[in-house]
Amino acid sequence: MNMVGPHRLWRIPVLVPLALLFSAAAAAQPAPAAAAVPDAAAPAQGVTKVLSFKDLGLYGPAQLRGVEGIMGLPLGVRLDQVVTAAKLRLRLTYSPSMLPELSHIRVQLNGQVLAAIPLPKEEAGREVVREVVLDPRYFTDYNQLRFDLIGHYSLECEDAQHSSLWASISDHSELELTTAPLDLKPDLALLPAPFFDRRDNRRLELPVVLPAGASLDMIRSAGVLASWFGALADYRSARFPVSLDRLPERHALLLATNRQQPKGLAPTVFKQPTLAVIDHPADRNIKLLLVAGADDAQLRQAAEALVLGQAVLSGPWANVTKVEPGPRRAAYDAPRWLRTDRPVKLGELVESLDQLQVSGHAPAPIRVNLRIPPDLLTWNRPGVPIDLRYRYTAPAERDNSLLSVAINNQLVKAFQLAPDQTSGSASELLVPLLADQSIQDKGGFLIPAFQIGANNQMQFQFAIEYHKRGLCSGTFTDITRAAIDPESSIDLTPFPHYTAMPNLALFANAGYPFTKFADLAETAVVLPAAAGAKDYEALFFLLGRMGRSTGVPALRYRLAAAADAAKLGDVDLLLIGGGAKDDLLERWGHDLGLLLQPGSRQFLSPQFAGLFQDDPLRRGDLPRRESELGFVTQGPLGAVIGFESPLKKGRSVVAISATDPAAAGTVLDTLEDEGKVPHVRGDLAVVRGGEVRSYQGEPVYYVGDLSWWMRLWFHLSRYPLLLTVLGVIAGVLLALWLYATLRRAATARLED
Repeated sequence: MNMVGPHRLWRIPVLVPLALLFSAAAAAQPAPAAAAVPDAAAPAQGVTKVLSFKDLGLYGPAQLRGVEGIMGLPLGVRLDQVVTAAKLRLRLTYSPSMLPELSHIRVQLNGQVLAAIPLPKEEAGREVVREVVLDPRYFTDYNQLRFDLIGHYSLECEDAQHSSLWASISDHSELELTTAPLDLKPDLALLPAPFFDRRDNRRLELPVVLPAGASLDMIRSAGVLASWFGALADYRSARFPVSLDRLPERHALLLATNRQQPKGLAPTVFKQPTLAVIDHPADRNIKLLLVAGADDAQLRQAAEALVLGQAVLSGPWANVTKVEPGPRRAAYDAPRWLRTDRPVKLGELVESLDQLQVSGHAPAPIRVNLRIPPDLLTWNRPGVPIDLRYRYTAPAERDNSLLSVAINNQLVKAFQLAPDQTSGSASELLVPLLADQSIQDKGGFLIPAFQIGANNQMQFQFAIEYHKRGLCSGTFTDITRAAIDPESSIDLTPFPHYTAMPNLALFANAGYPFTKFADLAETAVVLPAAAGAKDYEALFFLLGRMGRSTGVPALRYRLAAAADAAKLGDVDLLLIGGGAKDDLLERWGHDLGLLLQPGSRQFLSPQFAGLFQDDPLRRGDLPRRESELGFVTQGPLGAVIGFESPLKKGRSVVAISATDPAAAGTVLDTLEDEGKVPHVRGDLAVVRGGEVRSYQGEPVYYVGDLSWWMRLWFHLSRYPLLLTVLGVIAGVLLALWLYATLRRAATARLED
C-alpha cells in the first residue's frame, strides 16, 4: 500500500508562558473598516487551479502491485472556497500481461467510488493519460483520494502477488479544481484562516500592506507576524510581498497606527492595541487582517498578542489590554529541534501515532522528520545512537523479510524479520501497538555522523514476503501489519554544541546562528538607509524561514538602520540590502570576499590563507579565493556573505547583498529552493542566473561550548605531525624524568 501525506510532521506547541487580556467586540465601539470604494467590484468569480500529485505529497511515482495496489493522497479545500468542478488527469503505465476485461483502476474520493478506469491491452506498457471528472459534491475540508488496482492475469487460479500485476501512477499526474469563493463573516476565531489555511498545501503568499515611510518599529512588528506565519506554513514555505499604500486583491495583512495608516483604510483613531478582520472595500470575499495601535508601542503589543493569544480570539475585532510574553527562551529550545538534554522518543516527532503504523506486505515507508541543532560537534564520535523498537506480523517462515532503516534515502541498517520470538529480546517490549499476534523486537544502531544534517528524514521500510501455498488453495486475505514503537528514541546527549564559522550551510538550512535562540533574542537585523519594499520583503521572508525552522515567532529580535549598527554590540547581525553606496559592507569591505555596487563589483582574495585555515569542521572541496579582480558591469548579481562581526569577536554576520532588487529576489529564491540550498556553503555564495557558486577564505572562528580539555584535544588533532612531535618530546621528557628519579634512588641506596 502506498499512503502518502503532506510534508509536515511537526506541531507548534504552546510557545512561552504568557498572559493576555482582550476586550471583546461590542456594539459600543465599531470595528475599523477599509475605505469605501464607489461601485465596488462584484465578488470574485470561481478560479481554476492545477495541482500535481507531487504538490499533494507524492514521493515519486506510485507503484501499485498485486492485490495490495492501493495509493492514497490527502487533499484539502480551503475554508473560504467550495469546489464547483474537479477533473483528474491521470498519467499511468500498466502491465501488458493483465486481462483487460477483468482489470481496471478504481478511483475513490472519501470512500465513494467515482470511476473505474479500464486498462486496454493495446495501450499497455507505455504511459497513457486518462481524464476523470469527479463529482464536486463529495469534496469536504479534508479529503482522501484513493486509487485501487484491480488486476487479473488469468481466468483460472491466480497468484495474488504475481509479478505481472502492476501499474504505476506518475507524480506528474494532475488534479484540476475549480473553486468558488465563500463569503466568510469577519471573525478572529477563524485565525489563522483565511490568511493561512492548513488545508492548502501550496506555498503561502501573504501580502503585507504598509504605509509609505513606515517606521522601523512598524516594520519590526510586521516581521514578528511574518515569522509567525512562516512557522505556521512550515514545509509549504512563505513569501510576503509588500504593498505600500495599496490594497492587493487578495487576503492581506494590514498594519497601522494613528500617525501612519496605509491608503485604503478608513481614517481611524485607535486608543488601544487592536486586532480586527475587515472586508476588502472592493470584494467582500477578500479579508484584511488589521493589526493596529495608537502608536508603535501599542502596535507591537497588538502583534505580540496575535501570535501568542490567537487561540482565545473571537468576534470581528478585539482590543488588547495586557501582554506579558514571559521570559526569553533558552538556547536550543526550539520546539522543532530535537532536544540534546535527553533522548527523544520518535512518538514525539509525529502528529499521530498512526503515522508509525503500516499494513501490507510491501507498504510505503514510515517517515519521521528530524530537525537537529546544526552546530552539534560529531567529531571523534562513531555516530548518533538509535534505540529502535518495532512490531510486525510474523512471516510464515524464515525468509528475506526485512526492516530497512534509511536516513535521507541512504541505507543505514537492515533487520531480518524472524517468524517467531527467537530473534532479539522481544520480552522486554511491553507496549502492545496492534491487536494481532505480532512479534515485538528491538535493536540498537548508529547513524553515521556524516549522513546527518540540520534537516533530515528517517525512513523505515518494512518488506514482509508473501508465501504462496499452492494454486487454488484459498483466497488471499492480507492481515499483515507493522509498526515502529513510539518509545523508540534518538539520543543527541553525547554531542556538544561547537562549530567552525563562518558557515553559510548552517544559515541556509536552519537559520543558524540566529535561531540558536528560537525567539531571536540575540539577533539584530540591519536595513539599508533607504530601505524599500523589496528590502522589507527580504526581511519578512528570512524571518518567516527562521520561524519555519524553530516553530515559534521571532518576538525578541532587534531592527536597526545601517547608521545605528555600531551601537548593536554583542549580537549576531543579519544585513539586508547591501549594495548601495556607503553601506556597512562597503565600510567593512577590506575584510570581505565580494563587494557589490550598482554597476560594479570587486572580488577579493582572503585576508590570509594557508595551513592554519584548514579545519575538520569545514568543507575541503570548496574553491578558495586566490585573486583580486574588479569589474564595471550592469549585469545582475547576488550573494550571501558570512564573516565574523567587527563589533564583537565570536559573533557572526550574514549579509544578503545584490546589485539590484531583481538580483536580491534571486537570492531569496535560491534560499527557498530545496534543490539549491545544499549548494550554499562556505563563507561566500554567489548567485548568478539561477546558479550558485560557493567559496571559502574568511578567517575561521569557533562558537559554542566545549570543555577546555576537549577543546585542546580537538584543535591539536588538526595537526597530526605536531602531535607526533609533541608525543616524542613528551616521551623523551618522561624518560629523562624516570632516569633522573631512578638515578637518585640508586645513589641513595649506595649511600645507605
